[in-house]
Amino acid sequence: MRFKRKHIILLVFFNYLAVYSQVNEKTLLFKTITTEHGLSNNVIYDILQDKDGYIWFGTDNGLNKFDGYIVKKFFNIPNSEEGLSSSVVRSIIEDNSGNLWVGTKNGLNLYNRAENKFSQITVFDRSKIMNLEIMNMSLDKEGNIWMNTLNDIIYFNSKTHEYKVVYSSVLTPFMVIIKGKMYYKNDNGDFYSYDTKNNKSEQIFNDTNLIRKYLDYGKRSKSLWLPKHVNKSIDSIRVNYLPVLPDNPEPNSLIELNDHSIWLGTNQGLFEYNYKGKSLQKIKLGTSALSNQIRSLYKDNFGGIWVGTLSGVMHYDINRKHFRHKQLEAEDAENIIMGLYSSQSGIFANTFGNGIHFISNNSEVSKRLVFPEAIKNHVKYVWDIEEIPESKLPIWLATNNGLVCFNPIDLKFDMIELPIQELDKNISFSILNTKDNFIWISSYRAIHQVNKSNGDVVKSFPLNEFMEHSGIQKLETLGNYIFIATEGEGLLALDKTTHKTIKVKVASQNDLPQQFEAPIWDLLADNDTLWIGSNQGLYKLTLDDLMITPVLEDNQVVFSIIKDDDGHFWMGSDTGIKLYNPTHKISRYFTNKNGLKNLEFNRKSAIKTQDGDLWFGGTNGITKFIPKNIKKENPNTPFVHITKLKAVASDSSIIYTDFEKPITLPWKYNTIEISYVGLNFTNSSQNTYKYKMAGYDPDWVVNNQPIAARYVKLPFGSYEFNVTSANNDGLYNSNGKTITIKIKPPFWRTNTAYVIYILSIIGLFKLFQSLKKYRTRIKEVEKEKYQIAKKVERVSIILNNKSKIYLDQLVYIKSDGNYLEFITEGKTIIDRNKLKDVLEELPPNFVRVHRSYVVNKNHIKSQNSTSVVLHPNFEIPISRTFKSNIEKH
Repeated sequence: MRFKRKHIILLVFFNYLAVYSQVNEKTLLFKTITTEHGLSNNVIYDILQDKDGYIWFGTDNGLNKFDGYIVKKFFNIPNSEEGLSSSVVRSIIEDNSGNLWVGTKNGLNLYNRAENKFSQITVFDRSKIMNLEIMNMSLDKEGNIWMNTLNDIIYFNSKTHEYKVVYSSVLTPFMVIIKGKMYYKNDNGDFYSYDTKNNKSEQIFNDTNLIRKYLDYGKRSKSLWLPKHVNKSIDSIRVNYLPVLPDNPEPNSLIELNDHSIWLGTNQGLFEYNYKGKSLQKIKLGTSALSNQIRSLYKDNFGGIWVGTLSGVMHYDINRKHFRHKQLEAEDAENIIMGLYSSQSGIFANTFGNGIHFISNNSEVSKRLVFPEAIKNHVKYVWDIEEIPESKLPIWLATNNGLVCFNPIDLKFDMIELPIQELDKNISFSILNTKDNFIWISSYRAIHQVNKSNGDVVKSFPLNEFMEHSGIQKLETLGNYIFIATEGEGLLALDKTTHKTIKVKVASQNDLPQQFEAPIWDLLADNDTLWIGSNQGLYKLTLDDLMITPVLEDNQVVFSIIKDDDGHFWMGSDTGIKLYNPTHKISRYFTNKNGLKNLEFNRKSAIKTQDGDLWFGGTNGITKFIPKNIKKENPNTPFVHITKLKAVASDSSIIYTDFEKPITLPWKYNTIEISYVGLNFTNSSQNTYKYKMAGYDPDWVVNNQPIAARYVKLPFGSYEFNVTSANNDGLYNSNGKTITIKIKPPFWRTNTAYVIYILSIIGLFKLFQSLKKYRTRIKEVEKEKYQIAKKVERVSIILNNKSKIYLDQLVYIKSDGNYLEFITEGKTIIDRNKLKDVLEELPPNFVRVHRSYVVNKNHIKSQNSTSVVLHPNFEIPISRTFKSNIEKH
């Protein structure tokens, strides 16, 4: 009975008996890309993701290549064959070899990836082709390209560049490739198949209902999509039928999402059709007429869907975090939300100084709660809301002027007088509804137990002895305690049985409990644990030890805490929303990069609705979301590419874009800059990067943006540069990209230089040895000269027998055993001596001519090859061994 009464009260008061809803509309979170984000034009004719992961947009003025951050643009260059044949790009296709082909208003073009430019295909005979404005292109199973121009269907061999005009018409024909065969229809309703082997067309049927009607082939369902009223069989091809759309717009594009749903693009919006359940929904793309004129649909390798319109590209990704934002619709509504309360009938939103607004379960529209003038004059700020069905005045409000109870049916209200003692104030921030007959109300420095049915204050508990500088923010019950959160005095606990109050302390590593002085903004009781949101992060308390322990000390202010159906805790903070998994002790953070329009959330502003959705109130309205959709991790890791290496010298630079082979750089280009990118379009701004130059960097360098890696004056040697990227949920590509870089040594550090150094050292060593020998020889020569000079100056010698012989009179010396004969001009002297020893004492004019003779060259009269004649007539034999000594004479 109480539930019915409460439900009736709210429905009467807020007048929500009439519910507005549109069951055929669907709201999805799209990211829009326009010329403001770098597109060359907002009219998008075609979209393609190439083998490297880049997204290409064919526009009404240029071809655009998108990496999630910047747009690279390609245009027609007048009077040049290097640019596109036309800047109006209608169709883009990639063949089996990975070649990118672009169809424009004026012909076909081929992309050169290595040089990042286009070449125009000029093989077409313009005199035989009515018009080369390529509207659409398809591939057959052999990789050949089939082009649909304004007037022709053209077969083109992508390898040989041979072509053939298969069909011509005044009006644009329509073509599809099915199971490797080409089918087409003309504007007379004729449907043909074309046999590429014998180059013949065969009419399958004629149906005037096909005139100016859209048809397509779904590769996922392997079926031909035909207008609903065309009931024909086509070979063995499976047929599905397009739905009749509201106001009968004609589809112009189609993609299959899964095995039961398709999206259809029209000039009047985007539709989702469940062809198994036969249900149709229109997808909201905004109110602009141009944004609802679809020109292309594309599903990329990540499962993301791209919608090309007349006002830019819209991208939908199921892995993007879908935070819905709500502003209060009521006039002059203040969108600073200071509190949320979930009831059976809807949501109460408490604004900062501008009343309370109600959002019914049956409507997204908010309506401001109208107070009697007496309450308006009495209350300016409402800080907490509670429904008390037991009371005749069921809406209880904690305000800046105490406790107010209100009946929305008869507009009666009452003020509950709280006993305010010394140092206390009649301001209430928190109402705690317990399962018993009492409700707990806070004043500034006291808590009060109040009877639910009659509003009488049963008992008050002043807290002045625990509080000197701040007031009470939140009340929560757990076990036998009422826990009291204060704004700077820590956490208090009132025992409901003994009525004793204690100040709860924080456990520390040294086992000495400490005071908790940080402001506490929210408390959440969960089983036997109390979760605490404070200025320093998230804490918890368990009843077994009644001690506070830290959970997330990240210095982020936790204003509000709520638990989802999976047992995970969500928190509104001063920098966004954060999630904590208590089982795995893992936290995640969500900011404006994830689509949040609120960056700062407020106290008591987190609720869980009956369907499990979470609502958070902040400084810019309400943020609501489905927790499981936000927690779902993106499984798609980015494509990682190294896009450019720039090597810089003092006088020049070299740029590399091809990294199939190792890069070898001369020594002077040892300052390098490496550009890279990770392609994941779910939320590119949240992709993260890490790189490392193996052989140089000690650790990985982490970036939140694809900032080029720069290395200044790398030492010569071999390096491996590794880079990888993670998606918006932190999942890294396990492979990444690697390039090998070799920096040549300077000439003075090359092998040739080392050989020169070694040879130079050997040469210097030999030179040193030669110089040493030379110096030694010089000394020896000097010594010999000195000795010779002494010998020259000598006029006589003294023999061992003490005989004195004058050298100028000595003619020759003869050895006879151990004795020597000294023959002078007048006599012969015999001495016991050695010829060798005596010769050393003689001057240079004495030479040895035989092993037994030494002669004085000054006494030579004549000589021949065998003897020498001395004055007066001494003939001395000459031996071959000593012949050279006398020949110098």
